[in-house]
Amino acid sequence: MSAITPIPNEHIENFFASLTDAILFFHKEQCPHCKNMEKVLEKFSTKTPSVEFFSIDCEKHPELQEKLSFYRVPTIAFVRNGEVIKVHTGLMNPRELKTLYTSL
Repeated sequence: MSAITPIPNEHIENFFASLTDAILFFHKEQCPHCKNMEKVLEKFSTKTPSVEFFSIDCEKHPELQEKLSFYRVPTIAFVRNGEVIKVHTGLMNPRELKTLYTSL
């Protein structure tokens, strides 16, 4: 079972406000780098049970891609207390992800 939950389609703006500590994974279905990043996030999620993980298909939600000003995938947005505090685009290994997360 995946630790990364697809984001709900309804009330997407209100959804962000409800998050206290979350990682949003932006991807495209046919992106091979996204599939690799998903594996990294799955592994990371087992070590950070207090963090919620959500996936967002950019082809279904292009408005979020525009709102956060990124144009490539995979992209990860870190959310704390309802606000996006950091956006990172590109593939990372587990160590890089942990370092980035703990620096926030």
